[in-house]
Amino acid sequence: MAGDAMERWLRDYDGYRGLIMLTDETGGRARIITLWETAEAEQRARASRSEMRDRLTATAGMAVEGMETYEVPVFEVLPPHAG
Repeated sequence: MAGDAMERWLRDYDGYRGLIMLTDETGGRARIITLWETAEAEQRARASRSEMRDRLTATAGMAVEGMETYEVPVFEVLPPHAG
């Protein structure tokens, strides 16, 4: 899966903390969210990530529609229910 390969590649960046990939198979679209320890870590990695992203999307015949940066003031993941 492309998400697994992308996640392995991103692990090489200092400050990388995770990846969320959302897909819309019917619409043929995906949204990828990367999580970073700090805004500075994301900024340091941005140029080389953008270059690699552009190569990967061109190879796959896809297009990048945009990139946005957000702060994450709350992040909580509940443990699975036992039983």
